[in-house]
Amino acid sequence: MEIVKDNVYSFEQYREVVDKYVQIDAREINFQNRVILRLLDKIFINDQDISIVDVSTQYKNKESKLHTRKFYAWDHTPDLLIVKNWTYKNGDKEEEGYLAIVEIKSPILDPIDKNSIHTNQEIADYRAHCKKVILTDCYEWQFFEEGRLLRTFVLHDKTDWVMKSVKNPDYVAKELGFPTVREGSEEWDDLLTYLKEFV
Repeated sequence: MEIVKDNVYSFEQYREVVDKYVQIDAREINFQNRVILRLLDKIFINDQDISIVDVSTQYKNKESKLHTRKFYAWDHTPDLLIVKNWTYKNGDKEEEGYLAIVEIKSPILDPIDKNSIHTNQEIADYRAHCKKVILTDCYEWQFFEEGRLLRTFVLHDKTDWVMKSVKNPDYVAKELGFPTVREGSEEWDDLLTYLKEFV
């Protein structure tokens, strides 16, 4: 008997959890582990050979015969990896199946800024190790491949979430008691599709 795993993560859920940590604790680690890691786990839940791995504490001094960072980092340490057939014991391998490196910023304490020297150095370092790099602060998502910025998704314009009002059909509102207008985000739907395709 096969268990069907749910890969749905709604825009409403995403907004709620991002807003929560913006209000109570805007440190990067919360957005990394409470938002982005969970979102990526949901997206790739049915891909059993793909893992989302937190390597944010794998600093240079953690190098050993058992594990090497040479496949994904040098001077800077990325936050997450999207990896095919992950194993921590990689010291004797010639290559790993790193599909993408994910760098996460706090939308409040360290938002994406194209002029940030530190962020630009991080992205340059990651691009030297992996063809695909994702940069996000939860409000904005940037996708790089082989050094080029391919696509940007803006979910929050620094003042509010980017939403689209959609009118429900009259019979749905009257007969079923649904609101006459619901909010949605085409950008969210496009982001989820693109994340899956990008990797």
